[in-house]
Amino acid sequence: MRENSDDAQMSETELQGTRGVAWTSLEIEATVAAYEDMLRKELRGVRYAKSDVVRDLMRLMPERTRGAVELKLQNVSAIRVELGLPWIDGYKPMTHYQSALRGAVVARADPRERINEAVADFGAAPVVGAQGIPRSTSDVLVPPPSTSGRVRRGRTSVSITGTAHDAIRDLRRHELGTAGEEWVTDLEREQLTRVGRSDLADLVRWVARDDGDGAGYDILSFSESGAQRLIEVKTTNYGPLTPFYITRWEVEVSQTHRDSYSLYRVHGFARDPRIYVLDGAMDEAARLEPGVFLGLPR
Repeated sequence: MRENSDDAQMSETELQGTRGVAWTSLEIEATVAAYEDMLRKELRGVRYAKSDVVRDLMRLMPERTRGAVELKLQNVSAIRVELGLPWIDGYKPMTHYQSALRGAVVARADPRERINEAVADFGAAPVVGAQGIPRSTSDVLVPPPSTSGRVRRGRTSVSITGTAHDAIRDLRRHELGTAGEEWVTDLEREQLTRVGRSDLADLVRWVARDDGDGAGYDILSFSESGAQRLIEVKTTNYGPLTPFYITRWEVEVSQTHRDSYSLYRVHGFARDPRIYVLDGAMDEAARLEPGVFLGLPR
């Protein structure tokens, strides 16, 4: 069963080999191994050609067409999304996969999986997202990701369904948070300049740097009309579904200033940074779950 119009355009000839003849365990293992090799390379920033990988797989399984192989790789993405594992954005998840394929993916998805090393390296990658030509906020805005059903993705090159551990790891990387705040400050100034409000652009302040972290937000900016905007920045090198850490004070400030408060979730910062925005009180705009507990003697 195909799931959208783009997939429906695949011809019967391209799909030949997906029906009637079940994939063997050797074919499945080769496909999963090839997928993981591609993902490791993407996470480490190593260049490769998907077409070459597919061509190599077709040599191993000559009865399978290109369309059949690519569909199987999309099936692997779907399984990895369900398992909360990193997946290749270029192979959008397609469900209706065979149980043997899921078994092969699950069997390799344990703490010893080598991709975990690449994920850790990616999270600690040098911050390069702020480099390049000047951009404004509108250039990098994407919709917030869907947290139910099929994943709605931004334009990050690798999408990662994150865990609370990833959120804490981002929090501890002070240089990452600082770089994200500086990048957003520049974006806001450029945005206001583009709409003819250079006077307001000059008033944009990086509050977290100039006044410290006690304000409950990082940047003071403005709308085109001149209304103040309080921006809290949360930055990750991972994908848009990676959770972020937020303090109780930041939540309280968002509640008090719900009409002017926005959280900018910067994701994919190391490669192709994008932002989705949550406006207003964070206990209403986001699903907040306790992840860190403060222990004191009774």
